[in-house]
Amino acid sequence: MTNEEAIVYFGPITTSYVPCGDLENLLGWADLAKRNAVSGAWEGSLIDFMNSDAVPALSDGLRELFSHLNKPRSVGCDTDSQPWASKMADLLGGLEAVNMIDASFTADVVALAGGYAYPSLDVDAVQLLRDEEAQRVLDQEAADAEAAARVEFDVNMVRYNELYNIHIAPLAVDQDADDSSWVTALQAMSDNFVAPPAE
Repeated sequence: MTNEEAIVYFGPITTSYVPCGDLENLLGWADLAKRNAVSGAWEGSLIDFMNSDAVPALSDGLRELFSHLNKPRSVGCDTDSQPWASKMADLLGGLEAVNMIDASFTADVVALAGGYAYPSLDVDAVQLLRDEEAQRVLDQEAADAEAAARVEFDVNMVRYNELYNIHIAPLAVDQDADDSSWVTALQAMSDNFVAPPAE
């Protein structure tokens, strides 16, 4: 994704999820929506707006939110991951645009989730992260290459020592060894240095 797309994707992600119980309390305190004390049904200005279908996309978003809050097993709204972070951000932004809520309510919802995970995200910050990741990959590749070279060197040293013991070491105790013996031994060591492939 581009830097701009990364901002759109990661920007609305919160540090944690929004606890359902806390969100219900917040909706009630803001006098936006609360459960009827007798029937348990949701009521309030947000419910009236949702039922009016004045803005179908927002009504659908509110239906999804209240449906989630109604599920007995729902613990939180997972705004710490996508696509739920963007869904909540779009819903809150849309409700602000039609004056159903204000910016302070949006801030309160985000605060319930511990704030935004990437609060200072902009194009420069994303590019810096990309540059740091690219450098990390290069550093890792260099480290992997160095480790592979070290392993290859160790393998060659083991092979060298084996061939040295076979061809060169005996010359130290061979009183008849002459220059040709050394040449022959070194040539044999060279010829056999690369082990034949296993069958």
